[in-house]
Amino acid sequence: MATNDMEIILDVWDTMKSYIPAKEKMAAAERIIKLCDDNGIRKTDIAEMTDDDKILETAFDRYFIDDDEDDLDNDWDEYEG
Repeated sequence: MATNDMEIILDVWDTMKSYIPAKEKMAAAERIIKLCDDNGIRKTDIAEMTDDDKILETAFDRYFIDDDEDDLDNDWDEYEG
């Protein structure tokens, strides 16, 4: 995804999060991460986008938690005979 698109997503998040009640911010951040993933944005690009925002970082970690475990399982399978 183009850098400009990522900047737009971050600008929208930065603008809207002040209007979101504190207890709803994590759910909103998780929805943004899911939308990015569903729309084909690479995991590495999403991770880079979340670097400066603790809420987005946490949402990213929660969303991709099973993905990391699958990567470890796949790596292990490669070493089995």
